[in-house]
Amino acid sequence: MPALIQIIAPIAFLVATVFVLNSLNSDSEMAAMMASGASRRTVGRPVFVLAILITLGVSLLHNVVSPVSLSGLRLLIIQVRADLIATLVKDGGFRTVEDGLTIHIREKAADGRFLGIFVSDDRKESESLQYIAKTGLLLENDQGTFLVMEDGDLVRYETESQSTSVVAFETYGFDLSQFTNTGVKKLTKPRERVTMNLLNVSDDDPYRKKFPNRFAAEIHERLTSPLYPLAFAPILLAFLGRPRTNRQDRGLASATAVIICIVLRGAGFAAVAAVNSSQSVIPALYAIPVLGFVGGCIMLASNARLRMPDFAEQAADVAWRAFRGISDRFRPDQPTKGSAT
Repeated sequence: MPALIQIIAPIAFLVATVFVLNSLNSDSEMAAMMASGASRRTVGRPVFVLAILITLGVSLLHNVVSPVSLSGLRLLIIQVRADLIATLVKDGGFRTVEDGLTIHIREKAADGRFLGIFVSDDRKESESLQYIAKTGLLLENDQGTFLVMEDGDLVRYETESQSTSVVAFETYGFDLSQFTNTGVKKLTKPRERVTMNLLNVSDDDPYRKKFPNRFAAEIHERLTSPLYPLAFAPILLAFLGRPRTNRQDRGLASATAVIICIVLRGAGFAAVAAVNSSQSVIPALYAIPVLGFVGGCIMLASNARLRMPDFAEQAADVAWRAFRGISDRFRPDQPTKGSAT
């Protein structure tokens, strides 16, 4: 949930602000405020306060809450998979691991060894494998989790040739890692680490060796993602923070403000994806929200009345007249009343 909230919160701020400012306009409350002597600061102050609160909350989610929750989820998954192993090697009965794979253990000895092991593997259409062993044990190491069978036979049946072969073995390790995915224990992703851990990560960290750019991308994303509510606030106020009538393109102003904010956030997501490939894009992560904030403040301070350009108004009028003409042409004729004779 924290990982989801930190993405939704800036968009929720955008939608809520547009709704409130439009409601103030449509109910003439903003016009009444301005007529009574209130400045645009009166309207803008609560928007900026809310943006700051959301920025602080999203920053807390990014740097502390979300990594801790994802790390806890990973530990829970490990425990569930460990319980799965315990279920697989439980003595008595035939246990179907997945379609075509069945494991049976007759009993479990006091020293932890398994007695009477049978494994049937029919997952491949080309062959059928049956493992029969007298004893065995469960082995976990850096390579994975294995059911090590001792003193047994491997019976292989080839489907195409319909031939059967038997191979005796002293020891044979059956890989169970594909069902437990023990690799989750070895590699802790950057999103599962708090920011202080990311800043002090060792050069020998296996995940950092494998994906060196992801650590840098995660750190800078945590620092820049909370800035977008602050970037949205002046843009929304510049377009919607003054009284507008229906004849002053209020709907167009709302749509334009929303589109600008969405494009701004989309550019931020694209920059994060690009940093995973090249760290030279890192300055763009900071430039996008900062330019949005500065540009919005400039529009807000200039007190310019943003409106639809003349050519756009003319094009909209032409399109509307064409639409009306087409709709009138296909409209059924109205019946005429006959005169009484």
